Amino acid sequence: MVLFIVTSFWAHGELTIATEFAGRMRGSGFQPLFLIPPSHRALIGGTGLPYQVLIPGAGKVNRLQLQDIQHVHRPVAVVLADFLNYDFCDRHYGLTRDDLTVFECPIGTFDNFSWGRPGSFLDTYGFRAAYQNEVAVDGLSFRLRPCPLNNPLVTDVDAFAYPLIDPAGPAIGGPDAARQVRADLGVRPGNPLILLTGATWQRMHVAYPIVENFVRASTTMLEWLLRGLLDHADVVSVGSPLVFHDGAPPGFHTTGSLSPMEFRRLAAAVDLHISNNLISVSLHRLALAGIPSVALFSSLVGGDRPRSLLTGEVALSGTATDAIRDVGHLYAFRMFPVGWFHFLHSLVDGNPFTDVIRHVEIFDDVAGLAVIRSLLDAGPERDRLAAARERYLAALADLPDVPTILDGISAEVHA
Repeated sequence: MVLFIVTSFWAHGELTIATEFAGRMRGSGFQPLFLIPPSHRALIGGTGLPYQVLIPGAGKVNRLQLQDIQHVHRPVAVVLADFLNYDFCDRHYGLTRDDLTVFECPIGTFDNFSWGRPGSFLDTYGFRAAYQNEVAVDGLSFRLRPCPLNNPLVTDVDAFAYPLIDPAGPAIGGPDAARQVRADLGVRPGNPLILLTGATWQRMHVAYPIVENFVRASTTMLEWLLRGLLDHADVVSVGSPLVFHDGAPPGFHTTGSLSPMEFRRLAAAVDLHISNNLISVSLHRLALAGIPSVALFSSLVGGDRPRSLLTGEVALSGTATDAIRDVGHLYAFRMFPVGWFHFLHSLVDGNPFTDVIRHVEIFDDVAGLAVIRSLLDAGPERDRLAAARERYLAALADLPDVPTILDGISAEVHA
């Protein structure tokens, strides 16, 4: 048995990564067991994977759960869904790294960002994160590095790169499903359909008043881009929309929260995907499924005279100049609104997945709109992304599969 410990109750990404991995264990002889927050019951219940629930504020009971799992199941490996969240979960579940010593097997983690890369640092809301000094992968036996964010061409001792998204998985839909989805949404006849995605945690910036003006400026630019696209296409936003709170323009559609299957059905109908979060699993999944995908980012920093961390001096349009006029705190991001420009830049540099999606500077509005429009129809931009996708899938094909990785990890138990 392999135990997966999930401690983040506010985000679903680490649970998704862990369940994707566990799904590849079927037929391998390895059985998964999940230990999850109460908030994730419904999410994991739909997967059919076995699980137990952590009890908030009950450290003693949670430690007894760990002891019971070791006694009853004797796992061959324990995987922390996110070691960073686990290291800070003592305040929620009363667990620390020391409590993991009850297990008589290798203990590792999903290493989603190749922590410890030379020259990398966490830039959060434009500031260097003080808590990075407390981040330590030391003491763990192995690291599972899901690709795309990790580079499949990079090898490290005790680190196993593997495909997060199965490229041989089922198709995400067909023409009939696409037509029905478009009809249900009321997409204007003959228009391409663009999917805009976001996450609940992207609205948590309200706890940081210093970034409020920057978030407002970025939202203004996103709305400007969308208005330009709505002249040629319809747009659908999943969940609570990040834009147009004062009234949506014609062609802009919203849905409530969708189940995984409902989201796949919607994805079957779209012609283009836009995200402002480079680490989004949905961005990765749709890009690797062959749906042209755009990652919005900003490289701008500074005050009265903004400059780009990529190109130096910039000439902004009147729209962009007006948007940032009263920002004050202008910072770069690849994961909106948190930032992580520096941290993710060194991760994607040299990573072949970088070419599978189109990166668009959100404050370079005129050029960005032209690029996105060019992806709505067949042409050189789409062809370039398709060729990059084929190269990337070839790189993934050379990685070991999940059963092979687990065989290598569990061999330590029997050595």
